[in-house]
Amino acid sequence: MEDAALLLARSIKLLAEIAILAALGEWCLGRLLGPRRAANPFHALLHATTLPLRKVAACLPPARLPAGWRVFIVAALLAAIWAGALAWKVALCRPQGGCA
Repeated sequence: MEDAALLLARSIKLLAEIAILAALGEWCLGRLLGPRRAANPFHALLHATTLPLRKVAACLPPARLPAGWRVFIVAALLAAIWAGALAWKVALCRPQGGCA
């Protein structure tokens, strides 16, 4: 049972890390490319990866908030998910004397 819980905690942490880095990569590449980002295949891939995050961001805050606040809310949620998964992993590993 502990092995399954540890696998779940590590998987949630990994997915949060991937989402955070994909969102950061999309933002940086979009800034570098400017209006040409629509034709870039790497930006399209990152855009498709972060689409669920943007949909969540559109549903969470009121519509009158600027888009920058929505991005901040999603980033804060991802950071909270990552921190929670990390705390869960540490709590599972501590009694065993550590995990790889």
